[in-house]
Amino acid sequence: MDFLTVVSQMVSLFIIMIIGYIMYKVKVIDDAATVRYTKMVLNISLPAQIITSFVENQGIVSNMEVLQVFGISLFSYLVYFLLALVFVNVIRVKKQERGTYLFMSMFANVGFMGYPVITTIFGDEAMIYAVIFNVVFNILVYSVGILFISSGKGEFRFNPELLINMSFISAIVSIIMFFARIRLPQVVMTSFGYLGNLTTPVAMLILGATIASMPVKELFDEWRIYIFTVFRLAVIPLAMMVIFKILPMASSLIVGIMIVMAAMPVATNCTMLSIEYGGDTRLAAKGIFFSTVLSVVTIPLIAVLCA
Repeated sequence: MDFLTVVSQMVSLFIIMIIGYIMYKVKVIDDAATVRYTKMVLNISLPAQIITSFVENQGIVSNMEVLQVFGISLFSYLVYFLLALVFVNVIRVKKQERGTYLFMSMFANVGFMGYPVITTIFGDEAMIYAVIFNVVFNILVYSVGILFISSGKGEFRFNPELLINMSFISAIVSIIMFFARIRLPQVVMTSFGYLGNLTTPVAMLILGATIASMPVKELFDEWRIYIFTVFRLAVIPLAMMVIFKILPMASSLIVGIMIVMAAMPVATNCTMLSIEYGGDTRLAAKGIFFSTVLSVVTIPLIAVLCA
């Protein structure tokens, strides 16, 4: 593992976020544009990325191994949820912020940042496992995650209409296509690939613009966010490391990937979903900002422990 290469991946994403910050400050983009870009990512580029990343890996691993990784991924999210519940109760998170903190604790940047980091640390052959984990992420984030984001005052009421969104649908379609060995024409897959490539840079620009819309002092006015950042970047992955050591569930490669995935910063679509579904956008931006900045240091350290 090249420690400096992993760090450079973190810095590259951070630079794009800074560019988004500057674009907002010089009025290249405004709040209305941020909302439109968010809709574009959630409804076009991200679904395209989900489909291409999963379908193009057909035949690389067996169906049984795919099911195994799916099971481990679901187990991981159950652990995240339980740890998140403990966290919000221990530090007495405000009722109206509980949903956002639960979201940020459970859902990390496993796609935008996870893919390049995993291939850097474990090699290109590890990509399929990151993709499977990301499919589980998309199924949960666009169902349970939306419930958290839209919970407002902590009243979790299930609304079936929240499941009707392009990202959730594309994750389900990807699973069906994988097991049915369905492939789209190459020209269509190429087009989807181009669209999917928009997701990471546009998402980071949106994040930068969202942070720029906040008074600087607001980034540092919530003491809980500092404790949360340590929890997200260190406590969760170290807890997973202990659990996987006690309960060996798979090969060292798969376990290592799961632990590094747990060490990712808050998912950038936390901001986009907060904009789309009326969540706490400012708190989401704080969580993403601090966890992304500090992950430049913490991810390489966790990776060393997994090596």
